[in-house]
Amino acid sequence: MAERKSAKAAAGSSSQNGSDVPLQEFPMPKTELVQKFHVFYLGVTYVSRPIGMDIINGAIENLLSSTGKEEWTPVILSIADTTVAVIKEKEEEEEVLVECRVRFLSFMGVGRDVHTFAFIMDTGNQHFQCHVFWCDPNAGSVSEAVQAACVLRYQKCLVARPPSQRPGSSSSPSSDSVTRRVTTSVKRSVQSLIDTLKPKKQPSELPQQ
Repeated sequence: MAERKSAKAAAGSSSQNGSDVPLQEFPMPKTELVQKFHVFYLGVTYVSRPIGMDIINGAIENLLSSTGKEEWTPVILSIADTTVAVIKEKEEEEEVLVECRVRFLSFMGVGRDVHTFAFIMDTGNQHFQCHVFWCDPNAGSVSEAVQAACVLRYQKCLVARPPSQRPGSSSSPSSDSVTRRVTTSVKRSVQSLIDTLKPKKQPSELPQQ
């Protein structure tokens, strides 16, 4: 009987002590930020180089001239920090038409028409695909979202590297040169879009000579 009582007492004291232990809050898993845009997908065309606004504009003009609006596909352009996906909505389920890892996105830009947007995907073996879209009211928001995804991807790569391999060190590799090219080109294309949208001065507003 004495042993049973002592066992109960020990159990009671352990449960009491357990209740005094503060509960630890475990961090919630981080979810990937995804932005979605309803746009029209004009299609894809192969291009000769992975970068260049001349390449982007040429692909856009090629698809604009070879397709009619009735042939454009309404899609959802889903932009995350790791993947850019072109999704076609269906009654039963969604169909992924294109899926491009951000790391393989070599260039992007807003076309001469501010509604047009395109990005170039490196598919390997010196093959490059240019995907073209029509955006309403303009391609500014889509362009900024892709830029943000590229910048975030680049930042994650920097954090994952050992200090000796980060930019500024003598042994820094160029494995993220594609991402740096994209972020630079995106900034230029966004700036050109902003300049295009600025109201132009009327002749009467021009300074008198």
